[in-house]
Amino acid sequence: METRIPGTSAHGLHEILVRVWESGAQNFRSGWADSLGAEWGSSEFARRHAEVTGLLAETIQQVHALPDAQRNRYSRYFPQWWTAVVQPDLNWADPGRPARVLVTQETLDHLASAADLLQSVLGGTCSAPTGTNLEGLRESCDSWLELLAQTPDEELAPALRDEIAAQIRHLLWLIDNAALFGTARISREATSVIGSIAQASTGLTGQDLQTGGRWRRGFVAFVAASALLATGTAQLQTAIEAGSGVVKEITQVVESVTG
Repeated sequence: METRIPGTSAHGLHEILVRVWESGAQNFRSGWADSLGAEWGSSEFARRHAEVTGLLAETIQQVHALPDAQRNRYSRYFPQWWTAVVQPDLNWADPGRPARVLVTQETLDHLASAADLLQSVLGGTCSAPTGTNLEGLRESCDSWLELLAQTPDEELAPALRDEIAAQIRHLLWLIDNAALFGTARISREATSVIGSIAQASTGLTGQDLQTGGRWRRGFVAFVAASALLATGTAQLQTAIEAGSGVVKEITQVVESVTG
């Protein structure tokens, strides 16, 4: 059976909490470890659970984009969702608190309802992508890691280059774990990478024209791959054929900076 990938951060958070809730584990610690597929106390567990808190943060942010009545309704559940993720007042290893009591069915239902509403309202954005093909974005990430490695120190500060590379490797990690964290986390991180590359491009010295040209072409390709994931092929193609949209506008910006 094909694995269903969560479409919004709220869907991702909901499905992870359901996994913990249904794990049958004798305590929270085991429930979380089983559900995240990482050993308790390991660096990977810390990384994955931190990503869950990121899903929560994005869910809260997106709920604030809803109309007043809906925002007020769902914001009442922020404390319950947060408590389910961190359980600040309880011992995670307590055998008297099985994973089943991590969260209530009512809390899960309201989170699922919020997720469906966000999908409907924000569909076609990086918060609720309608695209599903991650391979183009992965290939663009690989190309950028190669390009960054080949960018001379005198053309771009090594610290800035290494920071962008680390961000891209995190994006690749999210792509590898799409079934766990969903496409919205990938799409939003890709948007962040776009901003980082755009900002770094202003720091290129311009002494190496070949590097500048490769950055320009790589940037446009990355924007296109990111837009494909967020909006879907048809919408992106329409924007390109119309001679407008994000790809053309950003191309012009990059050309003015690195050309």
